[in-house]
Amino acid sequence: MEIVFNSEGTPMLFAGERSIGSTRKTISVNEELFRKFSYKDVEYANWGDANRYPDDALEVIGSTGVLSTALNYKCRCCYGQGVVPMTMAGIDENGSEKFAPINDKEVINYLRGYSFRNYHVAAFRDLIKLGNCFPIFIFNRTGDRIVRTEIVNARHCRLSIDKKKIILFGEFDKRLPDETSIVLDALDESDPFLHLQILKERQQLNGRAVAFPRIRNYFGNNDYYALPDWDTAWRAGWIEVAHKIPTFLKKAYANAMNLMWHIQIPDTFWATKFPKENYESTKQREDAINCYLDEFEEELTSEENPAKTLTTGFSLNESGKAEEKWVIERLENEIKAEDRLSTSAAANSEILFSLMVNPSVLGAGMPGGPYAGNAGSGSDIREGLLVSLILNYIEKQQVLDPIELMFEFNGIRDVELKYRNIILTTLDTGKSTEETLA
Repeated sequence: MEIVFNSEGTPMLFAGERSIGSTRKTISVNEELFRKFSYKDVEYANWGDANRYPDDALEVIGSTGVLSTALNYKCRCCYGQGVVPMTMAGIDENGSEKFAPINDKEVINYLRGYSFRNYHVAAFRDLIKLGNCFPIFIFNRTGDRIVRTEIVNARHCRLSIDKKKIILFGEFDKRLPDETSIVLDALDESDPFLHLQILKERQQLNGRAVAFPRIRNYFGNNDYYALPDWDTAWRAGWIEVAHKIPTFLKKAYANAMNLMWHIQIPDTFWATKFPKENYESTKQREDAINCYLDEFEEELTSEENPAKTLTTGFSLNESGKAEEKWVIERLENEIKAEDRLSTSAAANSEILFSLMVNPSVLGAGMPGGPYAGNAGSGSDIREGLLVSLILNYIEKQQVLDPIELMFEFNGIRDVELKYRNIILTTLDTGKSTEETLA
């Protein structure tokens, strides 16, 4: 029995002579029965079983190719081509909003700089991969201006039971927090701007860092940590299926006797083809037969000789029966790789569906079976991309909320950030792409 253990000594994958199997890791976040831990007399909510949900989730993402690719795609789709500052100029006669550009140099430089770009990509990374992200504001010494907005790696963040504090610690997966931890006050979820104004008047922002209310997957109903969209595919077992298919095929091909042809050669053939009297010793005759068989196999099975015709002859004895006649039978291949690949395609599609990613966009399809046609035509890919841009609106606005609040706190009013997107078009429009704002 071959067994693969994880770092904690738990058997994860095992294979014997006649069977293979794996241990399924069960992750649950039941917040009615949630566990908690304390640090300096403040209670914090565990994130998943043993406070390990982010680490377990990242381990699954890192070992599941289609999931990792889909999450990467969704992050890139949300990011688009960056953002531009606009102000709402009114509503036209059709009820559509009209926007005018803002040419404030400070705003433009910030949105095109490293600080915002670093915040932007990290926020989408955590929100889409883990279902939660944790922005923080860094204030100047006088507390009347937000210098920048940052994202703290969600993996290292936990929320207090009263949601008024966030603790940062790098080893939640291994032990309870110690003096190396950092605790930040969190703004009120209902009105973070008003809370900032109150703290400013009390001079409690001077040179400090304060946490914006954690951004979470809007679809989650858990009180503390939302689940990412792809968690449904994890719980349903599709990710486990996606893991098992390559393991099964590897073991099957490594251990199966995969024969294609059964060639039956009569004993009398060798006496006629290789008469004993023509050889000085039995060893010479055996070497000649071996050389003949090697040449025969090479002639029929090499890459240069596919589907080659084999012509043989035979004679009849006195009874009219065939002598020296070769019988060649084709053997059925018992390893149905096509069935396994079809199951793998189903698992991949279910994972993509959980993220609301159209498989056509990523070319995730099979040439036959129930998932045929998913490879996607040009129109399928264009429509899939457009749907992704539309469905991702909520995440994009959530990530921009702290930035727009920062501008407002710093005295830059009525700024709305709009995403620039490159849209694929058809040739009859006279161009292959088009830039839009959303």
